[in-house]
Amino acid sequence: MKNFLLRVQKNCISGIILLLPLVVFFMILEKVWGFFRKYGDKFAHLLHIDKVLGTIGSDIIGGIFLILLIYFSGYLMQFSFLKKIADWIDDKLMFFLPGYEKNKKLAEEKLIKKVKKPSTNSPVLLKFDTYWQPAYLIEENTEGNAVVFVPTAPAKDQGQIYIVSTADIKRLPDTTLGNFDASVKTLGKGILSFK
Repeated sequence: MKNFLLRVQKNCISGIILLLPLVVFFMILEKVWGFFRKYGDKFAHLLHIDKVLGTIGSDIIGGIFLILLIYFSGYLMQFSFLKKIADWIDDKLMFFLPGYEKNKKLAEEKLIKKVKKPSTNSPVLLKFDTYWQPAYLIEENTEGNAVVFVPTAPAKDQGQIYIVSTADIKRLPDTTLGNFDASVKTLGKGILSFK
């Protein structure tokens, strides 16, 4: 009986964790849609579209308003002042909402469908005092200097950039970027086998 109650409790908690973001999303969607539908209703009444199409006319006009707002917001983002305001809001949201940055990047990738450029970075190990740290070799010059990016695990696209001597770099020519990225995401698992 105790196992059954624990299983019920676990399933209920899992259900809440699954449904809570969905409920919040649909509540926000309902508020936004209600706002645009209200003005769509007024505009449809003004143009007598509601007499022709009925209540669906206000939905159509509200949808058109929403699409136009999204389009013109994207157009306004080309102005640097508004971009700075949007970046400031993003910074505040990243601070107050955990996971916002990760979800924003995922949404941007899905919406924009970015074509991933082939990366010229090569995986290396960078010597710090008595230990080696995984890094990406970004570029090097003929004077023996190199630019490396040391990721902050598990995020492979966040970290620090260093200019170091090429003598402090151990190249990993047999290691693919995919394997290296996977190792960084799993906090270093598998790095000892890289060559």
